[in-house]
Amino acid sequence: ATFGSSPWLDSVLGITDYGHRGTPDIFLNATLKSSGAWNAAHFNNPAYDALLLDYSKARDLQAQRLVAGKIQTLLLDETPAIISYFSQYSRIVSSKVEGVRFTAISHLLLDRVSFVQA
Repeated sequence: ATFGSSPWLDSVLGITDYGHRGTPDIFLNATLKSSGAWNAAHFNNPAYDALLLDYSKARDLQAQRLVAGKIQTLLLDETPAIISYFSQYSRIVSSKVEGVRFTAISHLLLDRVSFVQA
């Protein structure tokens, strides 16, 4: 999509289903980075872009969480987009099994599933 020739990117108010795009790369880069391909909010903030680069360079979880906190604070202050809810994800699992996992994009992972011993 290209600004100036896209009904989606050029709309005054847009509604997008992000449920199947639940990775930090999509949420943080494609939709909010100044040069992001899906930046429908037209969000342009050099400080945010720099934090995103720091986030991608973080070598461990603690460093990534530190930068993520800064990104969160900036986005709460600026509020370029509102992601209101994820309605499609009811996850019901029998109490007779354990180890069922789901990803942020609603993939069902069964590689660790086993029956609960009575």
